[in-house]
Amino acid sequence: MERNMILPQSRYQTGYRPEKRRRGPIIIITIVSVLLVGAVLIFFLTPKKLPVDISVDETTLSPGDTNEEGDVSPEALWKQGDYSGVLSWSNRVLDQDPLSLEALIYHGFASFYYGIGQYTPEEQLPVFDDAIADLRRALLFDDVPMKAQIQYVLGKTYYHKGRYYADLALRNLLASEEEGYEGDDTLEYIGLAYGELGQYQKSLDYFLKAVEKEPSDILYLTIGQTYDKMELYKEAEAFLLKAIGATEDEGIEQKSRFLLGSLYMDRGELEKAKSQYEKILETNKRSADAYYYLGEVFEKQNNRVKARAEWRRALEIDPSHYGALTKLY
Repeated sequence: MERNMILPQSRYQTGYRPEKRRRGPIIIITIVSVLLVGAVLIFFLTPKKLPVDISVDETTLSPGDTNEEGDVSPEALWKQGDYSGVLSWSNRVLDQDPLSLEALIYHGFASFYYGIGQYTPEEQLPVFDDAIADLRRALLFDDVPMKAQIQYVLGKTYYHKGRYYADLALRNLLASEEEGYEGDDTLEYIGLAYGELGQYQKSLDYFLKAVEKEPSDILYLTIGQTYDKMELYKEAEAFLLKAIGATEDEGIEQKSRFLLGSLYMDRGELEKAKSQYEKILETNKRSADAYYYLGEVFEKQNNRVKARAEWRRALEIDPSHYGALTKLY
């Protein structure tokens, strides 16, 4: 199944600190925002196979690659991943028959998967609205085929609409699961939806099921972030180290190291924190945040000269770096 969980906004569940542990809030938020978008893009844009097996019920599909007029069938277009072609076909059918169940299902599915391929919320959200409208209409039919798959895609679509739709996302994803359908990313989406609703234990439960089913660096990172939110810091550390050990992706490694550095700073393990920031700089010498946090380490070690030197390096890279500006001026 194709993993397509892209977040158009910075909504991916991350290790936000409890208020008492937060240092330099704007800097933390900046790092987290980068983490959010980057992590999801890395994990959920890896094509594997068709996102939904739309051929489970032959009565809803065109049987061949072409119809009597020689047009390519929607099933063939779907198998090719040609979502634009599926949308064109279903639009033509719906113009003639607005209640064509087959066209509603195809149009709803294709709208979602076409939408997640767009780059901005302005491009994505109208397409997601189309997907929701089509799939909700399809669910109004009696004995609708592929009901569980429709609920699955509908749940994912609601999730990508934003945090205020997380309850609807969860409702549909759980309904799909209860109907017996589990997509490759069902567990991750349910975990994310629970996280958006602040139900971190349930979120964690689903992420742990997902990582048991298919371990991955991004899931290790996500679980580490979730443990961090729950203030279970030893568990968070263990999974962040797993993420670093498992990944070949520089972005995931850096995000894990930033969070580890923060954990070590909070525990007063300054040399461990320093090591994390130095390792980030080994692969990314332009990381203003790494220099900033190195400065914080030196400050806690009562070495103001080295601390100010690191903050100046941060400003050389990013003249508007809030934390460094605050420390120096």
